[in-house]
Amino acid sequence: MAWIETHFHSETLGMEMTVNVILPQTSLAVAPDRSKLKTLWLLHGGSGDDTAWLRMTAVERYALAYGIAVVMPGGFHSCFTDMKHGGRFHTYLTEELPAVIRHLFPRLSAQREDNYVSGFSNGGYACLKAGLARPDLYAAIGAFSAGDKSDVAFVDDGSPRAKERMMLFGDGDMKNTDNDLQYLARKALKNGAELPAIYHACGSLDPWLDLNVILREFFTGLPNDPYRYQYREAEGLGHTWEFWDAELPRFLDGLGLEKDKNQYFAL
Repeated sequence: MAWIETHFHSETLGMEMTVNVILPQTSLAVAPDRSKLKTLWLLHGGSGDDTAWLRMTAVERYALAYGIAVVMPGGFHSCFTDMKHGGRFHTYLTEELPAVIRHLFPRLSAQREDNYVSGFSNGGYACLKAGLARPDLYAAIGAFSAGDKSDVAFVDDGSPRAKERMMLFGDGDMKNTDNDLQYLARKALKNGAELPAIYHACGSLDPWLDLNVILREFFTGLPNDPYRYQYREAEGLGHTWEFWDAELPRFLDGLGLEKDKNQYFAL
């Protein structure tokens, strides 16, 4: 495996950004034409950074076993959204970053069917937003502990959480806006876009389980299951790395990727 820490200037954000990239080196780690790498875009949570998945999980082993590249960008406290008062992190994630990374690493496939987006907590919300707003970019979404920010009641009480919400999304109602996951899902469905498959998981002890249940009820209520939605609730687990580290390979298992079991169990 090659682990590469990449620094570059983002024109979208007007600042230097760091991205960690894992590149498998085995001959199996390629798309069917044996020339391009399938890619997982992997997002961190609110208190993390571009190193979080590397430090807290076995993501490098998973990349080797499933033969995929993994791109882990940093998004600070942005939820990878275009902030009301701040940077355009959603635009960075879905437009500038893929172009830059594929220029620097030309073996990465640009084909929709070879790209997946995943994340936990704030990154879980962000990966759903990215995949629903831009269904042309990703074949599948893996969202862990991922509620919809538009379902959170806003009270301007002067708390740090309230100030952060206003920095990210403003102080208005988020329903039926581009920050509302249900709105984005209905919009993509109405537009007749090819839709990504969604794998959604949450721990039964997660303090924000109720937000995950709201999303589950929405997706399971859509006629004909257009997102091929799957939901898993992990009994006895909470908002923890133990849970997220276990869910990532479950998501990858469902993608139909060729798996090198010798590599997976040897490391």
